[in-house]
Parts: sequence; C-alpha cells; structure tokens
Amino acid sequence: MEYVFTLSSIQGIGVVYYKRLVSRFGTARKVFEASFQELKEIVPEKIATQIKSVNLELSLKTASAFIEKGIKCIDFTFKEYPETFKIKEIFPPVIFYKGKLPSPEERKIALVGTRKPTNYGIWVTRKLCKELTENKFHIVSGGARGIDTEAHKTALNNGGETTAILGCGIDVVYPPENRPLFEKIVQKGCLISEFFPGTKPLKENFPRRNRLIAGLADCILVVEAGEKSGALITVRWALELGKEVYAVPGPINSPASTGTNKLIKEGAKPITCVEDILEDFGMENPKKVKQDFSEPLTELEKLVFEKISHEPKHFDELVSLTGLIVPDLLSILFQLEIKGLISELPGKFYTRNN
Repeated sequence: MEYVFTLSSIQGIGVVYYKRLVSRFGTARKVFEASFQELKEIVPEKIATQIKSVNLELSLKTASAFIEKGIKCIDFTFKEYPETFKIKEIFPPVIFYKGKLPSPEERKIALVGTRKPTNYGIWVTRKLCKELTENKFHIVSGGARGIDTEAHKTALNNGGETTAILGCGIDVVYPPENRPLFEKIVQKGCLISEFFPGTKPLKENFPRRNRLIAGLADCILVVEAGEKSGALITVRWALELGKEVYAVPGPINSPASTGTNKLIKEGAKPITCVEDILEDFGMENPKKVKQDFSEPLTELEKLVFEKISHEPKHFDELVSLTGLIVPDLLSILFQLEIKGLISELPGKFYTRNN
C-alpha cells in the first residue's frame, strides 16, 4: 500500500500514466525499481525524472502514517479492488478507503437525491431504505446532506451496511456535521474516495464521485431530485453502464420531484413500495415491516394514532386534534415510535410508517 500511496502522489501521474506504468511493471513497488531508461519507454521523460527523484524513505514513512490512521490505498492490481471499477468508462486506478469494502456477492443499491429534501422525501428514504436494509441490501450513497445522509443513517440504524463515496480526500470531513456519521460508517461499512488525502471538496469533484456511485451499485434509486440535481449525473452514468434506474414519483407541484417525475416519463421504473425493487432481484418473500400490535394500544395511543396519517402532521396540530397536554402527547408519540407505528420527521412532524 505504501508504494501505491507514493506513486499516486507524484504530480502528473494521472489515470493513463498510472495504469500504463503498473500494467508494464506489475506493481507500484516495481515501478520504483525500474531504471530511468525503462521508465522513459513508458512515460514522458519529465514523469520518469520525477519518479526517480522521489525520496522513497521519506515518502514511504508518510504513507505509513496514513495507513496507521486507518486509511487504506489500493490500485487495480489488488484483489480487494472492486471489479466494477475496472470498467473503462469509470476506472480510477487508485482508491483510498476506510472500513470494509462491500463484497461482490452483496446486493448493492444506490439511494441518491436532493440535498434539500422535503418531509415527503425524508419519509420515503427512511421507509424504503429500512426495508431494503432488512432485505440485506448494501446501501450506497455520496455522504452529502439531504437524501444521502438519511440513507446512510437509516441503514446503520437498522443494522445494515452502507458505503459513502466522497468527493474529497478520505480524511476530509464534508459536510462537517457528518463527522459522527462517517465514524459510524467506518465501523459498519466503508468510506471510499479516488482523491488523494487532503483534497478539498471542490465542485468539479462531485460529478467524478457520482460515476463511482453508479459503478459500485447494482442499481440506482432516485428519491427526490430537482430538474438540475447532481443526482441526475449519477443516473446518466448508470444508464451508460446499463444499470437499472428507479425513481420515486412525487407531487407534481413539488420542485424537489421535478427530476424524478421526468425520469419516470423517460422510462425509469416508478417505485411506490419496496416490492417494486425486490421483484427485479427475484425475491418472492420479502421481509415486510409490520405494525406491532402484539401489545394492545391504550385508548390514548389509539386516539393519537388515528390522528396521524401518511401526510406529515406537525406536533402543534396533533396537540389541537387530540386535546392532550404537551407532556402526555410526547410520551404517547414516543411509545408509538417504539412500536414501529410512526416516525418523527425533521421540524417535529409525524407520519405513519405503513
């Protein structure tokens, strides 16, 4: 790994030269063992000079420091390198990661969407992601605000595994508020980046990040996306790679659903329940989220539950509808959440789970 770190850090060695060098000599280490003349036959003299000028002792020590922090670095010659990344259109010769890479045998689905989801989008993401996780899908997304964050959190909260593919260096936390989330992902999943440690989250990095999301996942589910959402870049890559694209239909008056509704008109499969996805994987007996009535609801719990629908209702509205005082209502809502009957959305909104 240390030699991969070092070779990939040399300025001017991009995808083409890295692949050419390692394909010719076999490993990154052997590139450094090659003579100047041998290198010149593969890359320009300037690049060959840079390779031979590297202070290997210092560079390898720096690389070891990254590895000690849990940052792994592999290229396409490593057995751990994802086969789906070897496709010509995608191909990052080197990837950096923390955690455990998903195995080829795992079913992987990417959930992507807007950074500014509506309560509807958040509810749909949590519901579908929970059910996909229960059916052993590995959740892939981009670690961004909004739909990405909700997908990662839901997978982890339901005992599943998730991978976040970043548009910055693996050691750069972006967005900064996701530091606790990323730490959890490393424990129960993986962070992946093709960018060298320390790379800032520049705007031009994210379209490149999106192609890796499309490359790693078996299929793409777009929950909410505006007409110019970056999630649509992921969709374009998925279509180019011949992968299935799913989209959640949304209200026709919601700007956050303009992109998803358009995708459906253009041929994406509309998703209204998890079974719409599972049937494409030949899964006939999906696990279903069942409302837990093993313990009878109290009269007050029934009263509150009947006032909550699939349309999110604000806490203040529930106070008015039920006539309960705030402490009592909070207690009942908490019990209904524990029983899996309702979910709380941002802004103190509540909705039924099924």
